[in-house]
Amino acid sequence: MTKTNGSLAWKIFVGVLAVLVVTAIVAEFGLRAYLSRRIETEIAAAVDLPASEHAQVSFGHSPLTFGLLTSKVPELTAAIPSTLALNEDGYTGTPAATVNLRDLRQTDAGAVAESMDLATVVPDSFIQEILQQQMRQALGDTGLSPKLLENFVSVSEVKTNAAAGTISITFTEGVAALDLHPRTENGQATFDVDATRLFGIDLPGGAAEKISEALQEGMRQAVFGNLRVRDITTIEGGLRVTLAGEEVNLDELAGSAQSR
Repeated sequence: MTKTNGSLAWKIFVGVLAVLVVTAIVAEFGLRAYLSRRIETEIAAAVDLPASEHAQVSFGHSPLTFGLLTSKVPELTAAIPSTLALNEDGYTGTPAATVNLRDLRQTDAGAVAESMDLATVVPDSFIQEILQQQMRQALGDTGLSPKLLENFVSVSEVKTNAAAGTISITFTEGVAALDLHPRTENGQATFDVDATRLFGIDLPGGAAEKISEALQEGMRQAVFGNLRVRDITTIEGGLRVTLAGEEVNLDELAGSAQSR
């Protein structure tokens, strides 16, 4: 009799456990689906995605329901389509990006991720626009004559060379050209002057370095922000950039991006 009762109790326990597991699985899938839709909708509104484009959000392998018991989302990955548009007045939007957040929690100061990684590709056309916007101010500080200044403020083409690891910049329809080599140093991106090609003029002293600094500052404002540059690599058609940060306040990050 005891054995029978024991067997029955065991069967009841297994049955209850099975129900709990199924319920947990259903809750897990339901929670993931709900949060994914909610976050995707908020991302679409934040970056002004067109109706034909959709962000994709996933939560990794860690159980989301268990994570919420500790008031944390263990992992969140968002793939965000490009909204970048170039026009006569400059640019709007941002390139496509994949963002990975770990241990995301809500604090009094806003949503904070223990760590954040962001991967994006900055196309040549965007680099050209960023540099063009920085040129007049940067070169104006060199004391160049207006005539010489005109030769360098028009960025005709930017073309990355994956094999050489350089960014080739052409000014004023080929009047002069400059090759820059991107690299990272202490969490920042720098652009070393690799070579200059001149056609009928001399490159004014300090101008190449000013161009490098202009691109560095423009990329910081438009792409890097306050995040650490983990890697920057030339590929065909642009720069592949990986950014990282710790204890990243997403509200502050969004605010700084909107102000740029």
